[in-house]
Amino acid sequence: MIWTGERPSELAAALECAPSVRWVQLASAGVESYLPLMDQRIRWSRAVGVQSELVAEHALMLALTVLRQGTASVRAGTWLPRPAIGLTNAEVLVVGGGGVARALLALLRPFRVRPKVVCRGGAPIAGAEVGTPDRLDAWLPEARVVFLAAPLTADTAGLIDAVRLRSMRRDACLVNVARGGLVITDDLVRALTSGWIAGAGLDVTDPEPLPPEHPLWSLPTCVITAHCAGDLDHALGPFVDLVRRNIRRLANGLEPIGLVDRELGY
Repeated sequence: MIWTGERPSELAAALECAPSVRWVQLASAGVESYLPLMDQRIRWSRAVGVQSELVAEHALMLALTVLRQGTASVRAGTWLPRPAIGLTNAEVLVVGGGGVARALLALLRPFRVRPKVVCRGGAPIAGAEVGTPDRLDAWLPEARVVFLAAPLTADTAGLIDAVRLRSMRRDACLVNVARGGLVITDDLVRALTSGWIAGAGLDVTDPEPLPPEHPLWSLPTCVITAHCAGDLDHALGPFVDLVRRNIRRLANGLEPIGLVDRELGY
């Protein structure tokens, strides 16, 4: 079954009508909302890499907008020059080592940043220093820009809290293109209003959608987009290619690309 819908409840109903289904291909890389549906009789695969370049471009846009204080300039309503703060040669930390992280590192290469990556496996990634999650607290205070590109799991929920926000550089920029639940929102509001960090670029929030009255909207150091970094309509070609490859793999007795590990949560 190829599932391009957005509501797990609708997928659950579809599966009830098709008890013979033994494989489900999801159109998203994040699968946390589908985990309650997963059992051992069905293989589940996620859309790894399909929207990575789109999301990476968006993450870079958010970082540059925050660094250049773009939101404050737009809201000023008058001619108000801002500091020319650049990304070139900056210390960068990427949390997550998947397709988005790798696409982002490629986009950052011309900026000659000094990148570090924290990911569960700690496998080498060309052009970056890589460490396991136990390196996060040592590397977080060094980074000028922190990109969150990790899945939402029991281990990553609330990963960025008040303690970690206070440990960051006062000129640091936090960018989240993963899931809103990686950040404790109230702590982020406090960090931005108290000047613990310089700014944040958010494509995802907790709660989501973010209510109109939420204080994050009014903060000039916060750039918010409405979970639109990736879009299946603009990544349909790569998704179709992935589906074709997975059908061939299953026909040949192989596991599909992006097979979900229920224990890990992605």
